[in-house]
Amino acid sequence: MKALFDLSGGLSAALAAIVRVLVALMIVIVISDVAMRNLGFRPLSWAISVSEYILLYSAFLPMPWLVRTKGHVFVEFLRNAMPVTARRLLERLVYLTCIVLCLYLGGIALTSGIDALRLGEYETRTFDMPKWLVFLPMVLGFFLSALEWLRYLLGIDTLYNLNPLDVEGL
Repeated sequence: MKALFDLSGGLSAALAAIVRVLVALMIVIVISDVAMRNLGFRPLSWAISVSEYILLYSAFLPMPWLVRTKGHVFVEFLRNAMPVTARRLLERLVYLTCIVLCLYLGGIALTSGIDALRLGEYETRTFDMPKWLVFLPMVLGFFLSALEWLRYLLGIDTLYNLNPLDVEGL
């Protein structure tokens, strides 16, 4: 199991690094498009479509890395007001809910992507893009995130900071 989680962590880190490059590329594209327009040249017709796809990819590809590194926003005030046993139960409930949601949404994205691939569908904008490539970041993001939530559920890590009251009951 450790090897699977290590592989998932490495892949998640690589996907997050790819997104950093894509966002930098998007900045260059937007600056280039604006400069071309302001200098009186023909604008880059594909710039808006590429930027939209980059935004889609940047929403889903780093998702598992954010789960692993606890880089998203969550509120602990309710959890902190509970007794230790209730905290642990709530944590497990949160982890299980996140796993189920990620698997469900990842399954929908996967079946949609497979259908798009099977039917040969394309997203048609300023250029044609295979529609399955639209679903790919969703599939990767949701399924890898489910693995990261599973790490928490199995007790390999915790999403929450351990406080002294939690340690007493261990």
